[in-house]
Amino acid sequence: MTTTHAVRLPDLGEVDEVTITAWLKAEGDAVTAGEDLLEVETEKTTFVVEAPTDGTLVRIVKREGDKAKQDELLAEIA
Repeated sequence: MTTTHAVRLPDLGEVDEVTITAWLKAEGDAVTAGEDLLEVETEKTTFVVEAPTDGTLVRIVKREGDKAKQDELLAEIA
């Protein structure tokens, strides 16, 4: 059985909600811990969310244009 790891929106400080602006990896792509996975945007700036672990990006939950809040599930890595 394959273990999956959640990719969640990290604490970005005084930010209530972000918009997913770009996925830098696609489902099925291999990823390395610390590698840039996606970009999110607040009213003031853009942040990059990194892969929390090595593996394969198996499921993208939040698509470009979707809103997300802190600790919300963005994707899964197996």
